Amino acid sequence: MEFPKLDRGQIAAGAIILVVALVVIGIGWAFVEQLTLAQELRGEEEKLEAIVATREVRREQLTATLAYVQSDEYVEEWAREELKMAKPGEVVVIPVVSAGGDESEEAPTAQSDDGKVDVPERPFWRVWWEALFGP
Repeated sequence: MEFPKLDRGQIAAGAIILVVALVVIGIGWAFVEQLTLAQELRGEEEKLEAIVATREVRREQLTATLAYVQSDEYVEEWAREELKMAKPGEVVVIPVVSAGGDESEEAPTAQSDDGKVDVPERPFWRVWWEALFGP
């Protein structure tokens, strides 16, 4: 079986068709790559816009807080709450809270017939413990 002989024109046409096909395939490949990249960039842009929106809200909150902290109202509230200060004519009331907390440990005190309060005896070690570490 013999293969037909090709002349130069047919070989040149085949080569041109092959080159054109390779160029078209390369351009198509690059186009698909660009579409994929554009889609990824759109997704990244949406994420960044969401981050910018949350940061903008936070900036507005901080700006409002800064304005409040620089006001006289904040200074007055801070002086009343933290330093327990009062305006002239006002009285500061500070509640006293027991450090021990649990009152059930204490033995009840009783008054004797002569009007004196009976204080129950505590163990020696308990007196020292409370002296060193508190009640």
